[in-house]
Amino acid sequence: MTDARDLEIDDLINNLDKEYYSAHPIANSAYLTTQKSRDLKSLVRLWISERTCPDILPYAHELLDTMLDRVREQVEVIEMNTTSGDASGSAKLKLLFVETEIERVKFLVRGYLRARILKIDKYYMHILNNPDTQTRLSQSELRYTKRRGNHLKRYYDLRFLSSLPPSLQRLDDTTGGLQMVDAPDLDEVVFIRVLHDVPSEVDLGNEDKIELRKGNIYVLPYKVIRRYVDNGDVQLV
Repeated sequence: MTDARDLEIDDLINNLDKEYYSAHPIANSAYLTTQKSRDLKSLVRLWISERTCPDILPYAHELLDTMLDRVREQVEVIEMNTTSGDASGSAKLKLLFVETEIERVKFLVRGYLRARILKIDKYYMHILNNPDTQTRLSQSELRYTKRRGNHLKRYYDLRFLSSLPPSLQRLDDTTGGLQMVDAPDLDEVVFIRVLHDVPSEVDLGNEDKIELRKGNIYVLPYKVIRRYVDNGDVQLV
């Protein structure tokens, strides 16, 4: 005999996705399951791409918002049904599955954000000097980058810069061809998988060209395939 409490929890769990996708004209169980699977796979690819890319990639606003909203709703379900303390064994098992999914998503999101923060910490001055690069950050990341730049500037001023002549106090000086600002190495080679045929040959320099065919994996300098990463024709692996 099915416990009424089990049915209530089943309804709550199912309603999470139904309510979230209620605006979609074909919202149904099969669609919701497929969409959740796609979102999770997209998050995994996003995490891998950010870890393997030498440059910082555009922040995935829509996907991250979707996943975090879903996590918040699932957390509410768990809290709602554990505070009462009267859930049956099977109901607790269902909630455990929900909690496991939450932890998996949180692990991927943390890994993705951690990979981005490592790049921001390393290339913060390059980012602050390049408005185009700043558009690839979320608002929180951009605020963090600016705070980091300001804090390090004050620290360096207190430690040693203030004792130097004004002409030597800049941290982004390029006098004499010396580059003081760390920037991503766009010549670094990366592994890519082609998702869509690229209609034109890719110029590798020195009059060398290559065709990118769907399904193939290549090892190429990032700078020659950067535009195809941005438009989704290829993915980093």
